[in-house]
Amino acid sequence: MTDFVAIPNMTELRAGKAGYDTRFQIDTEHPLHDDPLVDPREPEFGFFDASSYYSKPNPMTGDVLPGVPDAPLLRIDVVRRLKVVNHVLQHDPDVSDALGAPARIKIDDALRPYAVQRFAFDVAWPVAIKRANPDFTDEQIAAKLSENIAEPKRSDTATPHLTGGAADVRLINLSTNEPFDRGHKGGTVKGTAYPDFHEGYQLVEGQSDIELGDEAEIGDPDGEIVVGRRVLYWVMTKAGLQVNPTEIWHYGKGDPLSEYVSGSGRPYYGIAELPEWYLAQMKPA
Repeated sequence: MTDFVAIPNMTELRAGKAGYDTRFQIDTEHPLHDDPLVDPREPEFGFFDASSYYSKPNPMTGDVLPGVPDAPLLRIDVVRRLKVVNHVLQHDPDVSDALGAPARIKIDDALRPYAVQRFAFDVAWPVAIKRANPDFTDEQIAAKLSENIAEPKRSDTATPHLTGGAADVRLINLSTNEPFDRGHKGGTVKGTAYPDFHEGYQLVEGQSDIELGDEAEIGDPDGEIVVGRRVLYWVMTKAGLQVNPTEIWHYGKGDPLSEYVSGSGRPYYGIAELPEWYLAQMKPA
């Protein structure tokens, strides 16, 4: 494994992110276009505690959203890549040396059907933004939304969680089974959730779009926050998974956002076709 060097400055990726979901045509001839959805909790994959975020009580919505199945479905190629990531985190001595313990990832969210994404965009996230910023006007809340969550659109060029090609993950200490501190201040996405926030690019004028403020201090370069973020980023990237430039926990492959970040411009996952058993579990939210 290579050294876990600094996460690159993602200012330009964020600047170009707007419109990624309609910029590219889905490559329906790609061999992985019809990649099946699978449950990563199956024994062959080993993600026993993977979950669907809105199917359990959570800080965003409080209670479970009705009609959200608990199966965190993902495209099989993505799950196989995550399995490679887990093997490296658990067995590579460089990971243990860097973190002080072997690690694994926990999948916190995966496929997110349109109705759930719509509710999250229209209701859950605006409430969370207002809770974190009580003085915000409706206009300021609306401006923040695009930094926090992709608005779902009914088109063949889908937002990441509609495709089954993206997962939200946490880095877990294998020795304690507790998550490593990722240095994110809950309730905000702009800033501490940016993958490169704790690299400190914003300390040099003109180098970053991250604003200096009092919301969070930059982590110690040798501390858990910075090292954990770097380990997660580089192990995921080497497995072919791309980080969302505004969310340290979001990685994907094959969806329009991931293929924008990779530079390929060739997404091959559109909106996932849901299995009948999954649809049967869904009820109007």
